[in-house]
Amino acid sequence: MDKSKNPPKKQLINLLERYQKGQYAEAENLAVSITQEFPEHPFGWKVLGAVLASTGRKSEALDANRTAVVLFPEDPEAHNNLGNTLKELGRLDEAEVSYTQAIKLKPDYNKALSNRSYLFFDKREYEAALRDADACTLGKEHKALPLVSLYALGRISEIYKRLENQSKSDTENISLAAFAAFISEKEKKPTAYNFCPNPIDFIHTANLSSHLSDLDVFVRGIIEELNEIKTIWEPSGKATVNGFQSLGDINLFKNQSVKLTQLKSIIINEIETYYLKFQNEECTYIQQFPNTRNLFGWTVIFKQQGHQNLHIHPGGWLSGVIYLKVVPSLGRNEGAIEFSLNGKHYRDVNSSNLIFQPEVGDIVFFPSSLHHKTIPFTTDADRIIVSFDLIPKG
Repeated sequence: MDKSKNPPKKQLINLLERYQKGQYAEAENLAVSITQEFPEHPFGWKVLGAVLASTGRKSEALDANRTAVVLFPEDPEAHNNLGNTLKELGRLDEAEVSYTQAIKLKPDYNKALSNRSYLFFDKREYEAALRDADACTLGKEHKALPLVSLYALGRISEIYKRLENQSKSDTENISLAAFAAFISEKEKKPTAYNFCPNPIDFIHTANLSSHLSDLDVFVRGIIEELNEIKTIWEPSGKATVNGFQSLGDINLFKNQSVKLTQLKSIIINEIETYYLKFQNEECTYIQQFPNTRNLFGWTVIFKQQGHQNLHIHPGGWLSGVIYLKVVPSLGRNEGAIEFSLNGKHYRDVNSSNLIFQPEVGDIVFFPSSLHHKTIPFTTDADRIIVSFDLIPKG
């Protein structure tokens, strides 16, 4: 590569830092500037593709990612990024080609192995999905992927054996815990994975009004402070649909504003109540309950037809939602939160579920391993929440 056609290193570092911090507008402007001044340098195109994908502009991301691949075909990450965009556009066969090329260039490329495994699963090629899942050594959020493939293949006894082995070395994995709870109920047989076998039993509700003299004034103040927080429409890789969510690196509870600081204090008090309520339960979820008060918070503002797809919080321990603005249910549970043992890639029609219709000020706590989603609403109004995870040490 001709060094005279390379952007200054500081400029590239600045670009990458802005993208990693979720400063997408600034990153896009800088990436566009770099690609215009140095059109043959692939890095600007690669980051531009990532920014465009993160902000939901899939067709534009496809063009940028393709340019990055053409300019530097030996870069496995560029092929993986292209595969991600193609998959989001529903072009699964083309996405498979891109992931396969990334793995060919870097056989131990975990991200590409994980992505191709999910793609094979979506194509119902479960044996291939299992092979890639077993080859992948990515973090805790992917540990359940081989079990999901085994479930699709009907290999239940092997699932139980693997969960027994995992219970000896990885006792606090949220994704494994979610699947273990599902398969235990489905098969009417407990597994050895005892993180939180019955997560629906650990839902706890309260209301901000029990901590405040004037709920309405407090809620208005919180919403005013949240209006100053940067948000993004339907952030890539998140469950939010038809709504704005605060940027991924912004922790609301590191904000020094008055109402958010007060809200954090209320949550911590309710966590103490929550723990005392369940302290005699023998599962790992309670017996190893974090003594830290390391909270990470974010806000979501849903518009008409807004909702969140089914998901869990792999990085949390205890999760919660505080409702600042709600919508009418209209007799159809619109705007409600639904908890379930079913996951995105595994389900049973008889699995337990629970629907909670919130009111303003309601607080709902639940294990981070419990799947949940929002039921879409038809009212032309905003539904505003603050969500949080209690993060375990380490």
